[in-house]
Amino acid sequence: KAKANADAKAKADAAKAKADADAKRKADADKAKANADAKAKADAERAKAAADAKRKADAEAKERAAEEARASSAKQAAEEAAQKKAEAKQIASTAKRDFENKIKRAWDTPAGSTGKTATARVTLSDSGAVRSVIVSSSDPDMKASVEAAVRSAAPYPMPSDPEARRQAQSFTSSFTAK
Repeated sequence: KAKANADAKAKADAAKAKADADAKRKADADKAKANADAKAKADAERAKAAADAKRKADAEAKERAAEEARASSAKQAAEEAAQKKAEAKQIASTAKRDFENKIKRAWDTPAGSTGKTATARVTLSDSGAVRSVIVSSSDPDMKASVEAAVRSAAPYPMPSDPEARRQAQSFTSSFTAK
């Protein structure tokens, strides 16, 4: 009977030890699975956050590049406009000088007017015809001769560039009798 009790006790202890071991293995497996699940979830969240950050950085970089391209394009357009304006000014200046030379070639200096001066403000049409001429001089013969020269030298060859033509339509020229 004592042997049977001992065998039963040993059997019960073995069953309890096996149950405890099984429970411990199950708890360890559950804990390992929970840890693995938590790690996988944390890794997934980190990967998602990194991907979101990369997408945001890429979008910002793309926007910066587009902004820089717009700024560069605007700067280039401004430079081209300034260049075109400078060219128009140069063309108009050359045209005005040519107009003045044409007037001086047509000018018949009045006798006895050596040293006398006149200033002519001339306005031209788009086609180069004289729209108006205002001559300032203390000598009426100088005044009349300069006005006649301005009108007889017309029409003036106007620049083809619209801005240069607009600038060349009005000029002032001085005349001194020699």
